[in-house]
Amino acid sequence: MQQVDSDTYNVIQSEDITLTVVAHTVNEDLAVSLDGATVPKTSSRPAVYKFSITKAADSQFLVIACHFTAADADNAFYQFTLEGSKGGGPFNGGSVRKADSDWDSVKEFRLP
Repeated sequence: MQQVDSDTYNVIQSEDITLTVVAHTVNEDLAVSLDGATVPKTSSRPAVYKFSITKAADSQFLVIACHFTAADADNAFYQFTLEGSKGGGPFNGGSVRKADSDWDSVKEFRLP
């Protein structure tokens, strides 16, 4: 896996991807989906999600939907790290902050 930017990665078919989400001053309250299908969490604190690239061409899209409550600190945020099984990473995948206007993060996995 190669990182193009914090939201875009070059991958190959059958590559296994690990997403780690660290919640800072907020309880883990997020949902992750790949091309519309739920990706189950494999562990908590930090939240870890594992999935495989199934397409042979084009792109696959991962949506990370984060949630904050009014009681969460104003500086609360989720930090993302991604790593591929075929090499590359861990990569800083950016973050979602409570102060952001959009609490979703979309990652594109591009195939050759």
